[in-house]
Order: sequence, then structure tokens, then C-alpha cells
Amino acid sequence: MRVPPGLLAAHAAGHTIVAPSTELAAALFDALERAQSEAGRHVWTTPRVLDFVSWLRELHGRRQLVDPDSRRVLSDAEERELWRAAVRDTSVARDFLDPGGAALAARRARRVLGDYGIPAAALNLDASEEVQAFLGWNRAFERRCRELQCISTDGLLGLAKPIGTITWIESPQWRPVVRQWLLRHGRMLEPPARTAQSSVRIGAPSPASEAAAIAEWAGAKLHADENFRAWICIPDLHRRRAQVVDAMDAVLAPQRFALQEDFTAAPYAVAGGTPLSDYAPVRAALETLAAGVGSLPYPKFSALLRSPELQESGDEASAAALLDVALRERATSEADLATWLDLAERVARRHRLSPVAALQRLVQVREALAQTRGAQPFSAWVSAWIGALHAGPWTSRHRWSSIEYQAAQRFRELLGALATGDAVFGTRSQDSALRVLQRSARDTAFQPQTGVPAIWITGQLIDPWLNYDALWVAGCSDDQWPPPIAPIPLVPIRLQREYGVISASAATQLAMALDLQHRWQERADHCLFSHAGAGDGSSSAPSPVLPKVSPAIDAPPSAATRPHWRTLAAAAPVLESIWDEAAPLFSPEERTRGVSTLRSQSRCAFKGFAETRLMAQPLEQPVPGFNSRERGQLVHHALEHVWSVLADSTALHELPPEAEQRLLDDAVRGALAIVRRSRDPGPRWRRRERVRLQNVIKTWLEIERRRAPFTVEVLEGSVRVARFAGLEFRTRIDRVDRLADGARVLIDYKTGAASADWRGERPDNPQLPMYALLLPEALVAVAYARVKAGDFGFVAESARGDVFKPRSRASPLEGQSSFPDLVSIWARRIERIAAEFAAGRAEVAPTLKACKTCGLQGLCRIPAALEATESP
Repeated sequence: MRVPPGLLAAHAAGHTIVAPSTELAAALFDALERAQSEAGRHVWTTPRVLDFVSWLRELHGRRQLVDPDSRRVLSDAEERELWRAAVRDTSVARDFLDPGGAALAARRARRVLGDYGIPAAALNLDASEEVQAFLGWNRAFERRCRELQCISTDGLLGLAKPIGTITWIESPQWRPVVRQWLLRHGRMLEPPARTAQSSVRIGAPSPASEAAAIAEWAGAKLHADENFRAWICIPDLHRRRAQVVDAMDAVLAPQRFALQEDFTAAPYAVAGGTPLSDYAPVRAALETLAAGVGSLPYPKFSALLRSPELQESGDEASAAALLDVALRERATSEADLATWLDLAERVARRHRLSPVAALQRLVQVREALAQTRGAQPFSAWVSAWIGALHAGPWTSRHRWSSIEYQAAQRFRELLGALATGDAVFGTRSQDSALRVLQRSARDTAFQPQTGVPAIWITGQLIDPWLNYDALWVAGCSDDQWPPPIAPIPLVPIRLQREYGVISASAATQLAMALDLQHRWQERADHCLFSHAGAGDGSSSAPSPVLPKVSPAIDAPPSAATRPHWRTLAAAAPVLESIWDEAAPLFSPEERTRGVSTLRSQSRCAFKGFAETRLMAQPLEQPVPGFNSRERGQLVHHALEHVWSVLADSTALHELPPEAEQRLLDDAVRGALAIVRRSRDPGPRWRRRERVRLQNVIKTWLEIERRRAPFTVEVLEGSVRVARFAGLEFRTRIDRVDRLADGARVLIDYKTGAASADWRGERPDNPQLPMYALLLPEALVAVAYARVKAGDFGFVAESARGDVFKPRSRASPLEGQSSFPDLVSIWARRIERIAAEFAAGRAEVAPTLKACKTCGLQGLCRIPAALEATESP
């Protein structure tokens, strides 16, 4: 790409070169820098290329150095907040769902008045509600500017007095008022002209295919000529940015997603920038500062504790992860940052975790934020925030990439601009000040300075001014080109058309489209114009105003949507597949997890191996109040107390109501005291659980009263050790009852769903059979006691029909003639399951229901398992 002689001459003469947009200014700056390098120079004067607004701000800054009475220029953040205040403080704002959107529209309307020279007085003739609202907001904004002795950006033009010679590039982006000013004070530089050798129209079935076609075309051109340079315009880029980036990465920069560290710069760039808040250092900064305000849900605290920005090494990240696992067992659903940090320090000491660096840094963040309290000027909050950031997420800034460093630097500049706005923002609480910062970071578009690469993608319908090898314009269908009219809100459309606002009428949009097409054809050897269907099978037609130099063609069949991961998979070498489903033999140093090991092994051999030997367990998910596991523990502890006092059914029948209520109170109080030692969700949840648990236990005792007479023989007995296949399984039986005739009944409490899941060669839960093998003497029944609100009862395997009267009958005993015969079947079954576990059997072979509650699909990766978890 050859730099126009006029541009080189203006630079050589020391002129300031002014462009209508930051994007075009960056392209001109890059072209001049490249020209100096290609000329063999090693040192040269930095080109003075600025967008017009930046140049006006620079001029005003120089004026302030010599004129102390010059009014200060509002920053973008200050302007946005003043407009929000102007809208918010009016009665009409109460009817808005989005006052911020109204403020943005008002700011844009004021800018249009200045750009096209529309006098505000002309709007008074329009009596519409929206126009009158805008005039009121505009007066409030101007009044506030006078009170603050500030001016907005749109007021700079009237004060501008050029210093030195300026050269401005000719472009249709200039609005009438600015163009007239430039004609009086500067020298216009005409764009270089050339005639396109070819113009092509391309049709694609969908926007995704259109993006893929652009990427493949750019890749092929760069492969053929490394010096190839192209300008690509995608008018709806703001909606398709992720799609376009994915398509370009798939062809031009797949290394970005490879496992190895390859920081080769991509040969393309997408203009316009993304919100500053999306960049990692800024996102981490905002999340850290937000954590210091109000209540913080545990998932957010967990993510903050484990965030990469707080870890200097892999060891530190591992320590933070271990602390997170331990915290989940004691964490409530939400708390403030100070509470979380105090709890984390106690848990770290209790588990003897080495000093967790991330925790120490968060403590320093809390201390930095705690030094500033109450309502403070914005500059005070900025000072506290900077101290907190350097103590926390920015301690590892030496590891930042160039882009991350630039984003952090832009964030610092934003903080500096906000710190100068004490007069605008007034005194604010930390929460209010943080909301301003979050809005400002979200509304600030940031484009890293990486130079202008070979392929430049823009979302602006502009004249690229420079010459390129090729130019591609997307979105040229008959319903999108010329662009549909889009009048500026809050300004009467008749005034917009009278003063020539381009987007306000079909005639001006058509004239703009034809002018741009003519300019585009003068900027490149080859021009391509594409249009796309909706992607639902419907087709689109090209715009009738497009050049008809060549016949239309379709996008190449290979231009299918290709995410980067699919491209990498296609290019990956073929790997040898080895089916390995055998683990090492169980060693004497290893330990089982009691009945949980046999239950998992029976459901799926891989599950048994992963949970017991790999210790793969789902993370605790802190919830409001007591979780399901803790509610089960509460029922166990409460019933243990009840039966330790009553001992038999006779005492239950003779228990008077007052004594029963005292017994329930004591049982529930004691159960809550035991469970809250590990995790206390707070007094509100304890009060609610006390009422619920009393009702549950009271209802369950009514179920127990209906049974035949019994005596509680074993209650939450001592740990028993069972040996199967040479392995030890430690377990504890909830309860064993002895009936009047000496027969025994074994009971296990369940507070969730309960069914006869012990049956079959691969039982879902061999818990009751295993207990039966430990206490087989005189055993006539095993049962789940389903202590669940709304679904109380027994689920039993019983040789007799009188065990759980009055609604009880003998069960089939899996076809066996007696309960001892059934126990013998259970013994062989459990021995086999234990032997398979000991031998290292670990194939992925789940039962029908195993995958629905497993949670290990990320390890086993069996399609059937994934489908089972996704099915309704």
C-alpha cells in the first residue's frame, strides 16, 4: 500500500493532520510510520495525526496553560453522569424503564444540533412531549455546566483557534458545521484516486457463512502475497463481532487457541474496540472492588479467591483451590467480604493449610478499602481503589501481556479523569461511586495499540481514504443497502431533513450510499460486495444500487461456519486410541469409603474407582439455610435423642403431650447445636429449621406408634468393620429394633427419595444388604425409614407381614424362600462387587439411573452418560 504523496508532504512540513474519527487517524498514522520504515529510516519525527475531537481537546489544554480563566472540559464520564442527572431529576424520568438510555439519546441529539447547525430555538415550535423533555434536559445540562464552570466537548469548536498549520483529509464523515470551520482554518487534502479493476457481488446463505467466506478470501490472499492489504466493512459489526472474530481466527489465527504458548500477532484487527470492562485486568479490578460493597454470594467470593490475578504461581493457585474446597463445607450462601475473609482464615488454620497468598492479598484489599468510609469526594474513593488494586489483583502486573498492560493503563487514565470530577460527582458513598466507575468502564470502548495489520475490519460506513489491494463490504442486500432511515430521537424529523441530517431521509441515505460506492471503487484494485440470507433457508437479493460490473457469484461451498476449535481438530494429527478400563490392584495402603465405595462400584465401575481411589467428588454448593445433607444429619441427631430417651414403643405410647413437646424441643435444640458446629447459616435459618424439624419428627412418631411393639436395641451404633474380598469397609448402622418375639428389624433413615434400590445383581445401593450381613441373627426385615415431609413411611424387604403394621405385607424376597436365603444371595453379590473393585475393574458401564446423579461426566466422557444427564 503506497502512502499518498500529499500525506507525506504534510507530515514532512510538520503539519497537524486531522481526521474525522480515531479509526481513520490510526490508519493514517500507521501508514506514515510504515512509509518511514520502508524508506530505510531508523529515526523519524512522530507523525502528528489526531482525530478532530482529540485535537480540539489538545488546543484547549494549551489555552488553559496561558489563560487560567479558561473553563475545564468535561470528560466523557462526567458528561454521561451530568446527562443522567439532568434526566433523572425530572418528573418524566419516572416513566422510563431506562433513564440511562434517555440520557444517551439526549446527548446524541445535542451533538446533532451542533454538527448540523440546528438552532435550539427552532425546536420550540414543536410541541411534542419528547422534544419538550429534551429541551428541558438540555437547559438543565447547560445550567449545570455554567455552575461548574465547565464546557462539554461540543462547545470546544466555538473556542478553537488553530496553532500552526493543520491539514484535514477530505471525507464524507465531516458534518457541515465542522467542514465549514475546516475550510476557513485548514488545508484540505484530497484522497488518492484509482479505479477498481473489478467489482464482484457475492451471495451467502447466512451471516455466518458470509463471515467465513470473508475469512477464507483473506487467508487465500495473504497466502498468495504476504504484502496483501485489505479493508473490510461489516456495517452490523457491533452485533456480529464474536461471530466475525471466530471466523477470522479459524483461518488467520488458530494459534490463539492452541495449547502451546504462541503469541504470534494475528494478521487482522477488528476496529471499534470492546468495552474496557471486558479486559482481564479491568474486569478483575471491578470484581475486586465490587466485593467490598454489600453482601457477596459465595460463588463470587470463590471465583475471587481463585482468580488468576491473585496467584503468582501454580502452588499459590493450588492453595487457593484447596481452601475453597474446605470453605464450601462451612460457608453460608452469602456474607460481606470481611465475614468471608474471617471465616477463610479460621478454616485455613483448622485445616493446617499453608499461608494462602490469595487470601492474604484479599485481606490487604479489605484493609485498603476500610480506610475510607462514609460519603467521600470521588478523588478519595479513587485513591482507596488504587491502593486496593495494587494490594490485590494488580500485584502480578509484571505478567501482563502488552494488551493487558494497555487496558490497565487506560483504566488508570479513566480513574484519573474521575478523580478530577469532585465538583461534578459531589460526595458519594462507596456503592454509588463504584456504580459510576462500572458504568464508565462499560461505556468506554478500548482498542489496543497493535498497529494496523494487513486485514482491517471496521463497522463504520466510511471512506477508507487510503488505497488498498482489495476492499470487501458486507451486508449489501436490498433491504440493508442503502441503510434504512434512522432519524435521531428527540429532534423533530422535519428539522433533520431541513438541515440535511443524512440518516433522516431515504434521499440522503441513497446519496450517501452512491457516494461511498464511488469512493470505495477508487480505493482498491478489487471491490467485493456481499449479501447474506437469514440462515433459515431463505435467500437475499443484492441491492439494486450496487455496481453491476461483474455477474453475481455465490460464496464458495467451503465457506461454511468454522469455529476455531473445529479448525484445530481438523488439523490435528490422528492419535492412536487405547481402550484402558483396568486400574491397578487395590493396595493395602489405600482405604475404602465404606458402603459408598460398594454403592458407586455397583452403579458404575468407573464411578467406584474415581470416587474412592481418585477422590473425585463434587464440590459443595453453599445454599441459603441448611442444605439437604445437613437436614439429613438433623433428623438423625434428633431421632437419636428421642429414642435414647424412650428406648421402646411402650414409652412412646405412654408419652403425654406436654412431655412429648419437651422431648421434641430438646431433640431439635441438640441436633441444631451439633450441626451448626460445622456450619451455621444464621439465627433466621435456625428458627425456621427448628419449626420444620419439630413438625417432621412429631409426624414421624405418629408413624412409629402404628407399628407392632418393639424395643430399640442398637441406636447409631459404633463403627463396624465388614470384610469382603479381603477389603475392609467401615460403616455405622442407624438403628436395630427387636420385636416382641425376639426377631430383629434393621432400619436406616432417609430424608430424601427412597425406593427398594438394593435389589438385582447390580443394586443401586447395597447399603441395607451390607448391614444385614453385619447383623444376620434373627433378622426378619430391613427397611428405609422415609422421614420426609409429605411422604412418610417404610420401604422394606420383610419376611413377615406384621413388622410394619397396619399397612405391611411380606415382600417377594427376590424369589427366595426365607430371609436367611436372601441374605446369602446378598453376601455373594456384595463379595463379587468388592472383588471387582479390589481387582481394579474401572470400565465406564453405568446402570440405567447411575448417570443422572453422578456428576463425573467430565472424567468418563461417555456420550450415553452425557445424554442421560441432559434428558428431561
